[in-house]
Parts: sequence; C-alpha cells; structure tokens
Amino acid sequence: MFKGRKTYVIFLLVITIAVSFNLTILATEINTGFNTISLPKDSSSSNISINVKNADIRDVLSAIAVSMETNIIYTGQPLRVDFSVQDVPCEDALKYLLKTVGMDYIKNINTYIVGTRNVLTQDFFSNIAITKFNLQYIEPNIIASQIEALSLPVQKVTLDANKNAIWVQGLPNDLSKVSELISLLDRVENADKGNAPDYALTPIDTTYISAMQFNAVLAELGLPKGMIIESNPMTLWIYGNNNEISKINDIKSKIDIPQNAVTSSFILQKKQLKFLTYSEMADILNQLNINVNIVTLERKMQTLWLNGSEEAVELAVSIIDQFDIQDHINDNVFAFFKLKNITAKEAQKRLSYLEPEGVKTYTFNFPELVKTILVYCPSGYRLYILNHLEKLDVAIETIKVPVDYSDHASGRTRLKERRDLISELTGIPTSKFTISDNVSRDDNYHFIMYLEEAPEKIQYVKDIIKWIDNPTSETASP
Repeated sequence: MFKGRKTYVIFLLVITIAVSFNLTILATEINTGFNTISLPKDSSSSNISINVKNADIRDVLSAIAVSMETNIIYTGQPLRVDFSVQDVPCEDALKYLLKTVGMDYIKNINTYIVGTRNVLTQDFFSNIAITKFNLQYIEPNIIASQIEALSLPVQKVTLDANKNAIWVQGLPNDLSKVSELISLLDRVENADKGNAPDYALTPIDTTYISAMQFNAVLAELGLPKGMIIESNPMTLWIYGNNNEISKINDIKSKIDIPQNAVTSSFILQKKQLKFLTYSEMADILNQLNINVNIVTLERKMQTLWLNGSEEAVELAVSIIDQFDIQDHINDNVFAFFKLKNITAKEAQKRLSYLEPEGVKTYTFNFPELVKTILVYCPSGYRLYILNHLEKLDVAIETIKVPVDYSDHASGRTRLKERRDLISELTGIPTSKFTISDNVSRDDNYHFIMYLEEAPEKIQYVKDIIKWIDNPTSETASP
C-alpha cells in the first residue's frame, strides 16, 4: 500500500459508518472488564471518553476512528497502554494517546497515518503537509533563525519576494510549536526588534519549579511569557535583549528556590498597596524577618507579589494591612530599634510615659520576649525618639524574686532541669538562679527557685515559665 525500503506490518483500521433507511446510531459504549470507551451519543457531539488499562493500542485507535468517522493506519508494533480521558474532542484524544507512547501522526485527507517520528519522516515524508504561516510584524528570516535556535525538527522555506509568510513542513506537534513561536514573536512591540542584534530567544533554566510554573509567574507579573519545549519542561525560552533577560533572571532568583520545589505547594499572591510604596513595605517585611519572597516591578510602585508558604503569605498580608493605612501616607518614617536590656513590651510602656505627639510604637507576636520595637514618627522626631529609647534601654538594679517552685520529693532535680531550659531560652546564666532546700511549713515538700536580676528580666523569665507550662498559649497570661 505504501512504498519504502522496509516492509512493515501495517494494521489498516478502516471503520465505515453506514446509514441505511435513515437509521441513526444513538449511543455506543464498549466495555471490556475495567476498560470503557464511550463514543458520542449523537451526531452533534464530537467528544469521546476513554478509560483503559493494559489495552491493545490498536483497539483504542479503532474506537477513536469510529468516533471520528475516519481511517487510522497504525505502522507500529503491537503495544499495550493505560490511558484515560474524559469528554474531549476525538482528535485531542488521539493526540494525547500518541503523546503518551512517543508517537505522532500524518493526516492525509480522511486518513491518519500513526507511527514513530522516524518512520513517518523517512517512509511517509511526501505525505507530511507544508503549512503556510502569515506574518505581520517581523520578517520570516527571524522566525527561521529562532526555529533553528529551538532545534525544532521541521523544514522551512522563506522567499525574498514575500516578507510576510514562511512555509514549514513538519509533524503536527512540531507545527504547533512553530505556531506558538510565531504567536510569541510576531507582535507589534517586536516590529522594531526583529533585526536588532541583541534580541534573541534565550533559554532560562529552572531548578526547583517547572518552566510552566515560571511562565505563569511572568504572566501574573504582566511580563511577556515565554515558550516551553515539551522535551525539556525545566527550560523557558524568552525573546528579549540582555537587559530584559537580566530582569527575568532576577525574578527567577526569588522564585526558583527549594521551598517552591515542584513537589510542594506554590503560592504567589498579588498585594495592591493603597498608601505606601512597595519599597517602604518591603523594608518593613524584611526587618521583621517574615519568611516570604517579595517580587516587585519598578513601574508598579504600589504593587508587590508575595511568595512563600500559605502561613507566611497570610502573615505578610496581615502585617501589610496594619501598616498600609492613610495615617502613614505623609512624611512620617518607620524606625526599628534593637533593644539590649529590656523587652519590646517594657520599651513600649516606658516610652508611653513621655507621651510624644504623633509617635506610635508597634510590637508584634510575643512582645514579652522579643527585643525589637518599631517606631512610627515624623521624620524630625526620629533621632529624638531613638535617643530616648537608648536612654530607656537600661537595666534597673537587681533584685531577688522567686520565679518557680516544686512540691515533689525530687523537686530540686526537677527545678534544675527547668532552670537549664529557662537559661537556654532566655540567655540568662544558670548562675543567676538559686534553688532552695525544702522550705515547706509542714511535712510536705516545697522547693523554691529564685532569680537575681533586674525587674524586667525577672518578668521576662516569669513569662517564659508560663509558656513552658502552657506552650500552646498565644500569650503569657496565666
């Protein structure tokens, strides 16, 4: 039937749908064990559902041929497949099936010739269609050079007399990639770039996220999308100059990280600011060590994108909502102050005694423990407030106060274990703690552990002890 140097066992699957006496096939369903192929219920439908396991590919192709009312010639060896699609166009089902087994097809009028790429290109080359692609903004030689850069296995023809078209001969999957490439490049904004020597398709390799995910990030940021070759799902091809590629690589460095590995969830949330700029907000989030990646674009001063775990992104959004308010739109500034001797809660209380006008202080989770305070004040007040904070950040004279106890016979040993943990959590040396003998008023046991420190540090330890006794509490309240 076909000419070639080799002889192939060709399975000709010719299915003829005959309609006699106005008889219409209303429904067809093939059931074999767990394998099910549902054909269109009426002539107006062209979709098919297939769910087969360990089925002969020739049987599946036969069912698709019935649904498409066409002929399929299979040139390969017998092969068993697992395949499932639901309610998709018949030709799409054929494409998906062949993609799973590494095959392609050539369409010749009402016949599909199915086989490997080598067989189709060597023995059926004359049947491979030549497709004309019309161009509007860039010349065909630009498309031709980028096809070569992508190593697409197609034959291309350009004519000097026709600057608005390129002819390409190739298999359907390859032609679809050429079409995608032309859609990527043949745009009005590229009209003046085509002959620019620094504009070219550049591969950007990803490590932890797929090229498809990175492409979606670029689309979310409003940047030109790239192109993906199925044989390399971790490479995105971008058309641009060195400066544009550099910006995209900068975005990739923030997104293509181990935390966003393809095996884990990937979150990129856009946050629109109302009063602050992205640089101001990014400074706040960075100072607070919020575990999110911040992506910004120069042309969008009040927009940022947050990438990280769901919990981290939610925390960042909550903090943004606290600071992105109208009160912060004037010339006031934020200032972080790292305390040495007192906690943020104590610093906030001491600063409130000054009652400075137009000054606000912020503490975040666990103010009884952290030693960083954020001050919002007029720019002229900044040095004044920071100077006062430095003077207020002093340790008061030490006192001795009981901080913990045990009523157990082995109370001393238990208090030593708790002392070591408290020392590890607070940084206060164990030498500052003293554990008494049994000081019970009766025959029971009562051991006391007291601390010799400044009052604010003693309160700090007491808060830590409350958290030790109730670790899931949100505050140090009893």
